[in-house]
Amino acid sequence: MTQALLALLLTLARILPGPLDAQEVHQSPRVVIASEGESINITCSTRGDLEGLIMKRIWPQASNVIYFEDESEPTVDSAFSGRINFTGSQENLTIIMSLLQEADTGAYTCEAVRKVSVRGLFTTVVVKEKLSHETYRSQEPLQISVSLPAAIAVSFFLTGLILGVLCSMLRKTQIKKLCASGNKDSLCVVYEDMTCSNRKIPCTPNQYQ
Repeated sequence: MTQALLALLLTLARILPGPLDAQEVHQSPRVVIASEGESINITCSTRGDLEGLIMKRIWPQASNVIYFEDESEPTVDSAFSGRINFTGSQENLTIIMSLLQEADTGAYTCEAVRKVSVRGLFTTVVVKEKLSHETYRSQEPLQISVSLPAAIAVSFFLTGLILGVLCSMLRKTQIKKLCASGNKDSLCVVYEDMTCSNRKIPCTPNQYQ
């Protein structure tokens, strides 16, 4: 269910237009995918008079992530405490989100605070689970245990097939030697009849019948 929601969110991020006044707040990137523990940057820029800049998370639950105002101490939501840094000014601000967690997955939008606040397009953030070394090591024996029986079965099949071909060739060689020696037993007669039947020229009657 979660993967389906993420797929839908990624699709909407690419096709949905922003608000009519979105040209006043520019936000990038539109989509970012990262693993747990990594860092991402979201840049918000605007022009004109403004009191400050807010970045909100609008999905899956609405919340204010940061409030930034020049020459003032920024406000950061407790869920992101110690994990957010800033570069630039409120007109062109880059928000650095570090030590990402799966719970950070969502849609984030920048809003310029002024008499009539305006909001830009949103950034979809997808945080993937980071596999530990123990997980990789636990998967290796499973892959070996699955592939080993298949390899053994194929090996037995090929060995049996090769042995069958070799036995057939050896048997024909032995029969030819036996017939060439002049010992016309029943096995030799059958062999001669079979080889004769494969020829297009008429066969001479078998004198042993």
